[in-house]
Amino acid sequence: MTRMLLPALFLSALAGLTLGSGCHGYNMSDFGATQGGVQDMGLAREMIADGYVPPPEAFVVEGMFSEHDLPLSGTPCDTLLCLRGAAGIAPDASGASTGWLQVGMSSTIDPDHFQRPSQTIVATVDVSGSMGWDYARYDEDYQTPGVISHHLLHAIVDELGPEDRIAMVTYGSRVQTVLDFTNPTSGEVEEAIDDLDEAGSTNMEAGLETAYDLARDADFGTDEVRVMLFTDVQPNVGATSGTEFEDMASEGAEDGIGLTVFAMGVGMGQEVLVAMSHLRGGNAFSLFTTEDADELMVDSWPWMVSPIAYDLSVSVDPPEGFSVANAYGFPAGGEDEEVVAELEVATVFLSRRKGAMLLELQPPEEGSVEDLSVTGNLSYTTSEGEEVTDTLSAAYDGMPLDERGHWYGQHSVGRTIALALLVDGMHAAATTYVDDQVAAVAILEGVAARFGEDASALGDEDLPVEVELAEDLLQLMRDGAEQKSLYGPY
Repeated sequence: MTRMLLPALFLSALAGLTLGSGCHGYNMSDFGATQGGVQDMGLAREMIADGYVPPPEAFVVEGMFSEHDLPLSGTPCDTLLCLRGAAGIAPDASGASTGWLQVGMSSTIDPDHFQRPSQTIVATVDVSGSMGWDYARYDEDYQTPGVISHHLLHAIVDELGPEDRIAMVTYGSRVQTVLDFTNPTSGEVEEAIDDLDEAGSTNMEAGLETAYDLARDADFGTDEVRVMLFTDVQPNVGATSGTEFEDMASEGAEDGIGLTVFAMGVGMGQEVLVAMSHLRGGNAFSLFTTEDADELMVDSWPWMVSPIAYDLSVSVDPPEGFSVANAYGFPAGGEDEEVVAELEVATVFLSRRKGAMLLELQPPEEGSVEDLSVTGNLSYTTSEGEEVTDTLSAAYDGMPLDERGHWYGQHSVGRTIALALLVDGMHAAATTYVDDQVAAVAILEGVAARFGEDASALGDEDLPVEVELAEDLLQLMRDGAEQKSLYGPY
């Protein structure tokens, strides 16, 4: 199957890449763009609110970045995807003075005149017992995963038009194609959603296999082909591991099929969710109530089905003696000292927020962090298959560090560093908490104190909620709260 191209209006601006190295003045017409993968910290937030210590895998830096607007300024950009760079100096998690590079993502799309790419969708719906589908038919006030899925399915179908096509596959103890491809404006789709009912165990592997087979055979001339998975991510028959589902999603991605996972409830398997959603064309969202579903549609439709770039690669060469200590927002890679970091993001989607990726650059033992000067190369493939390359550069400008040892080339760099260290620290504390409560508390005390200081210094109105999140998690750890994994306590 050949992946269809996006509408000409959508692609008309894709000609090249403009970088914001050494630029001043923010283009206020910029719209957002974020990397694919997990799009929120919903599981961690919900479990903490319920009085549990989340598992380590619930703390995802990319998810936190996607919840915040992290813009970088630069020269006006005349391409659909705008990538910009800015440097910073700030202590790392251990307190050592360290260099930082933020790569920011935005877009020139005008959301008021945006033409959504037409969709061929295979809605793949978990109807196993853990989803609670009976309540979707009789008591929608009871917020089971089935109730939320029922609500979200109707909301998505309401946004589709005659140019789109949709089919529906259900899986439980057995797999059924309950709706073959049809025009979503027909009454068949709404009826099929309302007829969904519980059906035993959770054979997610078989359900996805059927969905991908349908998607591969689909040929309706739409711009995008996408499997949408509605599940509480608790497979217990067939494949159950993240690696197995990653392989399935990878094969689908190679055939040009995107995957959006809607993960319902606090019982979800975060490791499976992460494994499936980071691949080409993939993203994932966590939902706990029907109100969450409504907010998702307002905030993320149609951007969550609108990829604008694939295989974004960032190759960075810091000055002599500097090394890449950590990468946030994309998987780390590149051990070659000549090309110090080669990092990739499989997909970039349109978004209401401007996304970020972050590199931590450790200075040489005998050198100065103020020698920070970074150059690098960027490449990506547009949605119509055009390969685009460009370069970036960012450096310390000589301005004095503040009393805390911080300097940011742009304000957003400070926010991005603070959020990355917070999530990374919560992940470390949750990992340690499995075996050593005292050590975990000590780790998180330092992390929470540092983030509180950063939030106060930055003065941004959306950071206090993260201060509260860290303090709530710290109190749970001090109290010895239960830590939950996929199927219960550790």
